[in-house]
Amino acid sequence: MRRVIALSICLAAILITACNEPQPIETAPRQWPLHVFVTENGVLRNYAAIGSVVSDSRIEVSSRLSGYLRELRVREGDHVTSGQSIARIDAPDVDAAIRQAEAGRIAAQAAFDDANVDLERFRQLQTKGFISDSDLRKAQLKVDAARESLNQATAALDNAQEQRRYAHIASPVSGSVVAVLRKPGDLVVPGAPILLVEGGRDLLFETTVNERQVAALKAGQPVNVSLDGMDRPLKGSIARIVQSADPVTRTYPVKIALKDTRGVLPGMFGRAELPLGREDGMVLPRAAIAERGGLKGTFVVDAQQSIRFRWLRLGREWPDRVEVLAGISPGEPVALSVPAEAHEGDLVEVLAETTGDRQ
Repeated sequence: MRRVIALSICLAAILITACNEPQPIETAPRQWPLHVFVTENGVLRNYAAIGSVVSDSRIEVSSRLSGYLRELRVREGDHVTSGQSIARIDAPDVDAAIRQAEAGRIAAQAAFDDANVDLERFRQLQTKGFISDSDLRKAQLKVDAARESLNQATAALDNAQEQRRYAHIASPVSGSVVAVLRKPGDLVVPGAPILLVEGGRDLLFETTVNERQVAALKAGQPVNVSLDGMDRPLKGSIARIVQSADPVTRTYPVKIALKDTRGVLPGMFGRAELPLGREDGMVLPRAAIAERGGLKGTFVVDAQQSIRFRWLRLGREWPDRVEVLAGISPGEPVALSVPAEAHEGDLVEVLAETTGDRQ
């Protein structure tokens, strides 16, 4: 009996204590101004292709004459302007040809003058009846032939003097000397490059792709390019696709035109995100990924404009987006950049709504 009484007293004390404990106060949900992203089925397939910046105006400067390189007036890294003299060829054959052409012209001029004198004398004799009309015509023909010989000699002299001009090599464009391939004293021949000059305009990002990837590319497609040493991505577009593979690497060159080339120099190394089409799957912006209780997920916005945390199974990751393998369906809106103070059931004031790849 005493045991029953003691048990009753203990139960009464527990009930009294529980009644005296403060009860939790329910708070109203907070409202957060947030951007919303609506998921779509389909993932853009991109290929990160490495390459470097090149100039679209790289010129091989060569000689039109055969001779020894007497003087080279530039070095690698020097800036040159269009028309600037950069090298001189020692071409003794040209000087000899000029002297020979000058002698030929002098002889042709003397023959022409002599023929004119004979023609004038024959005219005087013909008026006095000492020679026939046939003899006068022959004298005229001799003058005409001497005139043609003089014209040919003059043209030969002009050509020889023009060759001398080629002994002074000028830069065809304004730019920088990127490679010097000959040094003073070397024998140069027509067509063999002496140095390379690269213009500062029309910069391209050059890369290569394999046979499977080149079929998905076309000229004009937008491309994002990231260069080492630059803190900003560059916008560009595919300018040209060379439809002929390298016989050794079996890759196709792709040239990408850059829209903003401030601070970009030829030779810079980087990567281009080449678009290869779409594949099944979903991606979310990184701003949509949140972590609660050690789990990664996202806050889904329901019909009442309240947020509910949804656990996600994630796949591939990119700098600005993440692939979602499970946990969300196409068409569901998710909140971006949800504050850590936000909780389930809080309301969302939608600032803007984006869809698919247009986040």
